[in-house]
Amino acid sequence: MYKFSIIIPNYNEERYIKRCLESIFNQTIDKLNYEVIVIDDGSNDNSVAIIKQYNVKLLNSNRLGAGGARNKGMDIASGKYIILLDGDDYLYKNDVLEKLDKKLNNQDIVFVKYKQILGQEEKIVEENNLNTLEEQIYKSNHFCCTLKCFKKELAEGIRYKNKSYHEDISFTLELMCKAKTLLYFDEILYVYYKEENTSTIDNYTVRKALDFSMQTLEYLYFADKYQDKKQFLIRRIEQYLLKISKLIDWVENDKPYTYNEFLKQ
Repeated sequence: MYKFSIIIPNYNEERYIKRCLESIFNQTIDKLNYEVIVIDDGSNDNSVAIIKQYNVKLLNSNRLGAGGARNKGMDIASGKYIILLDGDDYLYKNDVLEKLDKKLNNQDIVFVKYKQILGQEEKIVEENNLNTLEEQIYKSNHFCCTLKCFKKELAEGIRYKNKSYHEDISFTLELMCKAKTLLYFDEILYVYYKEENTSTIDNYTVRKALDFSMQTLEYLYFADKYQDKKQFLIRRIEQYLLKISKLIDWVENDKPYTYNEFLKQ
């Protein structure tokens, strides 16, 4: 069994997929400790030809979105831990997997630091002050991004939603509900890169806002299913009630919100 299965969805990432794969295959950790699974989601650029130059397991999906593609990768993964990257992400330094491997002591999930680059803006994102799973559930602002590593067995019975804009939300939170132990990896694991500070902020639509709201309502199901996390899930839901009123205002008054206005304010 591998220690890590690194899963990467690809859709027309010709410009960035080489950088992503090079950052993985240049790691100092023994290559026998990890496998790389790339799921191409119907690309029509040259990215697949680039991917085939590397020792990866290449799968195909048919426009399932990033979440559906990750599901296919998890179905065949044989590592003890899953690491998720996007095609335009890349590992920060060539020793981060080796450091992570040394820190792991059978914890269920791993929260990490990451460097975010949006156009010309750069910052380090971390939430190392949230020391328990319960705090992560109801306080975390970035749990979809900072939770990038988890036990494969923890994800049994949990899958991403296909063709979803906010595909991380319910998947990530249910992992946190099932988990019993966490590790906060106090190193920058990866770089989250967008060429311009626009991709998830501009062109926000009612459909995307509704997708977020519908996944948030699933927290009520989780609160009923995972009784030990119930009070913390309810507190998270209460934080999101204002967003429902924002969505109603948007539709009723034809008042569009940006991504930041809807989700982060």
